[in-house]
Amino acid sequence: MFAIMPLDPPNPAPADSASLSEPRLLELQVEEVYRLAPSAAAFSYFGALLTLGVLVEIGNTVGGAIWFLYVSAVTFFRAFLFIAYRRRVAGSDPARFAKAMVFANVLAGVQWGLLGTVLFPAGPAYAQLFTLMVIICFVAGSVTAYSAIRGAHEALSIPSAIPTSIYVFFLHDGPHWYAGIAALFFCSAIIHYSSRLHRNLEASHRLHLERDELARMTQALNAKLQEEKGELAHRAAVRGVSAETARDEAARLTALFDRSPLPQLECDANGVVIASNPAAQRLFGRSRSELAGTSLSSLMSGSASHDAGLLNVASPRSVDVDMKTAGGGSVACTVSLTPLPAAQGQRAGFGIVVTGVPVPLA
Repeated sequence: MFAIMPLDPPNPAPADSASLSEPRLLELQVEEVYRLAPSAAAFSYFGALLTLGVLVEIGNTVGGAIWFLYVSAVTFFRAFLFIAYRRRVAGSDPARFAKAMVFANVLAGVQWGLLGTVLFPAGPAYAQLFTLMVIICFVAGSVTAYSAIRGAHEALSIPSAIPTSIYVFFLHDGPHWYAGIAALFFCSAIIHYSSRLHRNLEASHRLHLERDELARMTQALNAKLQEEKGELAHRAAVRGVSAETARDEAARLTALFDRSPLPQLECDANGVVIASNPAAQRLFGRSRSELAGTSLSSLMSGSASHDAGLLNVASPRSVDVDMKTAGGGSVACTVSLTPLPAAQGQRAGFGIVVTGVPVPLA
């Protein structure tokens, strides 16, 4: 029946942790007590029933009956609390149930205090020993059941153990100072261990809340990471599609440039040929490498080759010019000039499409 006190945790959680909710802590404490208290109350009532038998056996039937009626009323009140707690509305204030349990324990403490004072048997010795054993066992044995709520066990132990110690060792048959002081010391030891156990349980509950908070934060972070992972995967997929589309468009434009039957040239801002397609190479009778680096004016004949305004391509336009052909002659044609976007660190160039060539080039 005696409770074994656990040691203090080596690293208790800080009592003023701002991340924890005090109502949630009290809720865990009340839940702990209402989980253990029903069995403690049942053992107490059964012990009171046996005590009634002893009182009847020694001839104190009336006093025992009145005392047992009081015990029954206290037990019914406790049973009412247990049922009310189990049927409580979600989100109800746990402080109400904590205060109700403290009050019920005060009544139970008075119950055992009456047994150790008013109803303490004058004899025989076994009845006195039994009375003291019952009070000590139920007070000390209920430490674990009620210490989770601050003051709950003290409400039981103080009105039951201290009046009994004072009556038995100081009033019953005269003062016995050494025994009485020892008895009061033992009472204070029980109260001390109850308070110590309460601190340990509170630290354990705080660690439990911190663990739940860390688990909640970890779950939220994992959900956030999963969301960001999905966004990154989506962006990567979009960029992959964009890159693939850009490659396809570049391949199509290159194919249009190379396979076009119209001669096409790409020039820089100074009118120097950068690239040419096969139709332009046939028109001028030069290879791609031979055309590259050639001035556009050297490919024209007549006054057009000296027209500097031809190189100022601010917007798309068409110009009629004479182009030098592969045989050394010239052919009248129309060149369509289109400005091109500027490359990094360079001025914008332009593209040329030659039309109006009268004879198809082989």
